[in-house]
Amino acid sequence: MKGKADRLSKLPEYVFAALDRIKAEERAKGADLIDLGMGNPDIPPPPEVIETLNTVLKDPANSRYPAFEGTEEFRKAVSIWCKKQYGVDINCETEVTPLIGSKEGLIHFAFSLINPGDITLLPMPAYPAHFNGTLLCGGEIHPLPSNQQTGFVPNLDEVDPGVAKRAKLLILSYPSNPTAACCTKELHEQAVRFCKKYDIIYIHDFAYAEIYLGGVKPPSALSVPGAKDVCIEFQTLSKTFGMAGWRCGFAVGNKDLIKQLSSIKHNLDYGLFMGIQYAAAAALTKTEPAYFEKVRETYKKRRDIFVEGMNKLGWNIKKPEATMYVWFPIPKGFNSSSFAMEILKKTGVVVAAGTAFGELGEGFARAALVVKEERIKEAIDRIAKAGICFR
Repeated sequence: MKGKADRLSKLPEYVFAALDRIKAEERAKGADLIDLGMGNPDIPPPPEVIETLNTVLKDPANSRYPAFEGTEEFRKAVSIWCKKQYGVDINCETEVTPLIGSKEGLIHFAFSLINPGDITLLPMPAYPAHFNGTLLCGGEIHPLPSNQQTGFVPNLDEVDPGVAKRAKLLILSYPSNPTAACCTKELHEQAVRFCKKYDIIYIHDFAYAEIYLGGVKPPSALSVPGAKDVCIEFQTLSKTFGMAGWRCGFAVGNKDLIKQLSSIKHNLDYGLFMGIQYAAAAALTKTEPAYFEKVRETYKKRRDIFVEGMNKLGWNIKKPEATMYVWFPIPKGFNSSSFAMEILKKTGVVVAAGTAFGELGEGFARAALVVKEERIKEAIDRIAKAGICFR
């Protein structure tokens, strides 16, 4: 049998696929795993979303192929959402496209843009879809200088002008997966100026827009005047509405970039199931503020239990202000992978190794707060009983 395409050799093994295999092996041995590895939300969607899907499933027309551009109801709902939540005006005819989850959109947008040798600027560590798309296209990732000391937020003024002139794409994502870092509107303003100066396209992945825990609402990149000249912003219903398995997201922003993304999707998929589009439209327009407040309060309580528990074991973790993640340093004597394996084997607690998010994630691990409070308490107890602490 002839071998695989060269482009696949440029990709590291997708860590969560590997983690699933290890978890399956441990469960086969009878292990009771507390899975904090993957950001797989356990909070159910709003009731009106389920009700809408149940209703539209009864119409046979909704089982046919959808229009590539999405249903009018979905596109209008996205426009209403962006205006209501972020003060951003979106033309529902030309500035929005539905996605089969934002991960799909991010990868396919890279295929519509990146040629071999093109440079993508990206703070690392990062969500794998942010760098894997470029790598699959034969492009190069140029890590931006961001680390624990800078709050995992880059200073674009420090980017080498020679590199900036060669760059084709800048990807930012705040609140951040995996680091849970947040940014101010000033970073988006800096990014827009930077991208206009060097003729770079700006992607902002806004997956955790509504998962803020400190009372400060994260800004949309498109809220910056003139951002639409260079920017496309991605959102997903996975985290905000507990709809991860539904695979529903959208991109908004510069109409030419939206058209470019839509063009490649026309050749790769048949669009998003209409039933999910109608349910998503209900989520975006009918969900009461109390639902979002409950989601945020749930993650905040889980965060406090995990962080305070780990700090009693010697860590000095600052409580993250957003996302469902805690990004924390690993003890001496381990690398990220060996620590994740040690804690899994000894306690049955699953965390993601920091290197799942690129080489600069070495020295860290990520815990996803996707189990109930009592299970997080149990995870801390197991870690303590195993004698795992931070020295």
